[in-house]
Amino acid sequence: MRLLLLLAWALLPGCWAVKGPSTVRGFLGGSLSVNCTYQRGQEKKPKFWCQPGAVYACAADIVITSVLWPRARQDRFSIWDDRARRVFTVTVEGLAEGDAGIYRCGVRTSKTERDESDDVEVIVSPGQSLHVPPRPYGTWGAGGWRETRAAQRPAGTRCICPLFAFAAPALSPDAPRGTPDPFRYFPVLAGLEILAMLAMSGAVLWVSLRGG
Repeated sequence: MRLLLLLAWALLPGCWAVKGPSTVRGFLGGSLSVNCTYQRGQEKKPKFWCQPGAVYACAADIVITSVLWPRARQDRFSIWDDRARRVFTVTVEGLAEGDAGIYRCGVRTSKTERDESDDVEVIVSPGQSLHVPPRPYGTWGAGGWRETRAAQRPAGTRCICPLFAFAAPALSPDAPRGTPDPFRYFPVLAGLEILAMLAMSGAVLWVSLRGG
């Protein structure tokens, strides 16, 4: 039994030295970060993110730090080694469908020893649209407030919405052509009614102040 344990330790030297998440998920066009931990004594050794090749080896390094520089960047990939906490973080920006797959985060030991690493599966999901539709833009017409497409708005103008937007029902399709719209002046009448109420309130207040 002890011989089997020694043999396993010899064949899997980096199995427990570096630990990363088994799976990480990101959205198309977004970014994701992967945290991998390592053991004490590995602080000054280079940390890498690569595509797996042979057993516990890399086919090609995507991004890797150095003994002197704990930070490195290569195109959309960056890596930062927090040597005090013994954690290095790999960040992938601008996720594409081709970024999905199996990767390897690890510590580069030496040319004569196998790298200490762990496999991480990256899943790229379709991102949800964050587009916010523009506010309605339109004008008052015979049929009431009519919205127009925001693309037709003149450049440099702002959307000015009315203070009171009353929904005026449209005429029946069976109504004869040329029939006047009974609700055409409804917004104007409603505005006059509000002004009359304000005037009456002001008059009552003025009388009460004079009586006092």
